[in-house]
Order: sequence, then C-alpha cells, then structure tokens
Amino acid sequence: MKSCPTCNRTYTDASLNFCLEDGTPLVNSAPPGFDPNATIRYTDPRDTGHPPAEVVHQAAPTYQVSTPVASHGSQFGQQQQSHLSVPGPVKKSKAIWWILSGIALVALIGVGAVVMIIALAGMGSNSNTNVNRANVNRLGNRNANANANVANVNANASLPLTTTDDFSKQKWGSGTYDFGDIWYADDEYHMRAKADKYLVMYAPNQEYKTENATVRVTVRSVDGTSTASGFGLIVHGERSASNDLEDYALLIYTGPETKYEIVKHKGGKQTALVPWTASSTIHGGADANALEVRARGSELTFYINDQYVNRITDKDNFKGGIAGLYTSGTTEVAFDDLEISR
Repeated sequence: MKSCPTCNRTYTDASLNFCLEDGTPLVNSAPPGFDPNATIRYTDPRDTGHPPAEVVHQAAPTYQVSTPVASHGSQFGQQQQSHLSVPGPVKKSKAIWWILSGIALVALIGVGAVVMIIALAGMGSNSNTNVNRANVNRLGNRNANANANVANVNANASLPLTTTDDFSKQKWGSGTYDFGDIWYADDEYHMRAKADKYLVMYAPNQEYKTENATVRVTVRSVDGTSTASGFGLIVHGERSASNDLEDYALLIYTGPETKYEIVKHKGGKQTALVPWTASSTIHGGADANALEVRARGSELTFYINDQYVNRITDKDNFKGGIAGLYTSGTTEVAFDDLEISR
C-alpha cells in the first residue's frame, strides 16, 4: 500500500507513483489503521456527557490544480515555475489529429498565399505613393528655399554689404535733451547723460540695420572715469507703437573692476539679461574699447576687444532694428569708427 504524505490518501495500486489528487510522490505506508503522524483534536463538549472521539487532522494540500502554477519570483518581478510533478496526459488515438493537422495546413497555405498577394499589391501602391510624396516634398523644399533666398535678397537689396561711419560728418542727432547732451567733436560722437539717467541714440536711418550683421564700434571715456552704469553699443534698436525703446545693448564699466552687462529695453524698462560680469578683456581708464555684436538669425554673440564674452537669443524678435549708442551718468564718452558688415 502507498500513501500521499501531503493529503494522506492511500492507494492499493502498486503501479502508482504519484498522488492522483495533488501530484505528490507516493510513499510506502504502514498497515491500515496506523498513522504515526496523526494528531488528536478534541471537539467542544457535548450535552450527552460522552467522552470526545479521536479525530485525525489532515493538512490541506499546497496546490489544488493538476498543472504547474507560476509562483512569485525575485523582487525584480521575475517569474519562476513551481516544481510540482504531475501525471502525464491520457493517451488518445493520433489518427484524427493527423487528419485535422493536414486540413489546417492546407487552409493555412491558402490563406498565406492570399495575404502575400494583397501585401505585394499594397507595397507597390505604397512605393508609388512614397515616391510621389518624396518628389512633392523635394519640390516644396526647393520652392521654399528659393522663396526664402528671394526674400533675403529683396530685404537686403537696398543695403550695402558694409556700412561705415567714422563720425567725421554729422549724420546722427545732436543737441541738448531731457536725458543729456550729444555733440560732434574731433571726428567723434560725444554723449553725456544727466545724473541718475541713461541716454540712448539710435542711428539716423535704415542703412544701419543690424539683422544678420556684425556691428562694431570703438568707445572711450574722455577723462578716464567710468560712467555710473556703463556705456556701449546697441543692436536691433527700434521704437515700439507706444514710442518705447526696443533693443539689446552690450555695456561696459571701466572703473577699478572692469566688467560688462547685456541688457534689453522693452516696455519702458531696462532688463539685465546678463548681469554685471567681471572681465579682464576690458581696458580701464581712458583707453578705447572695441565692442562687437554678431547677429545670426536669432542668436546674438558679444565680443570685447576681439574676445568672445557671451551670447543670448533674440526671443523678442527685435532683429528688424538698427544700431544705436548708449551712455549713463555725467561722464563724457566718445564713439568712433562704427562699422556694420552684412
């Protein structure tokens, strides 16, 4: 006799090796009626007063299915198969399966042939469509590029490749203004703002446009003292509909600690895009400094004395403006040799 150590079922068929209920390997059992692993459990007292009878407690089976089940794997979410041994399937006649398999194979081949024909036809259609689309896209891109080039040519047709101004001739505005004084002297353009004010002067006409151009000017402090909050070069300058300044400016401070700042004028306010930053490329005192701004599309790159210092993006699309000059405080500054290369 054999028994299952898991569910305690017994079998008299000596050819069985696995439990028909849970698949556990069977073991040779003791004679009927003897169970060394049995435990005794007493029931609640009854009214009859008879002593409780012995009850054999059987453990519940671990699995109640006849096929392997998936158990939880590692903490990384992997899955592992349980190691249950299960009885093999009952053998049946194979003839019917051979017949059904042959029919299924023939049907599958027929369906596959139809699908292949449809796919080949679709590929040919898609190929022609893609070729046509590619031709249309190339033609559209070619036309777009041609139109863009024509637009650029038309926009710059009236402008020279280079605009220079050595300030030997009076073209820019001059006089006494609410925010300071501007005048020509010794072939230079002089500016002096009032205390706690800054003074801006834009170029006299559209010949000084700065879009996609390199703009350069030389500037110095006449008496060697620095202005209160810098002086420098403006690009993309223009008046808004409400007559406010709209531009970008590269400013320098030539005091004991030389430094530069990049500001934006918009909506009647001056905003520092790059706050005051120390720079050894700036000449102090009365020495002249060459300021340069290179505009390429929406990118503005800034140089001082031919040394790169910083770059910003024209997020406000001011690129249609012109060059300008800037100073602040009561220090007199002089500008010379303005050049715009396109």
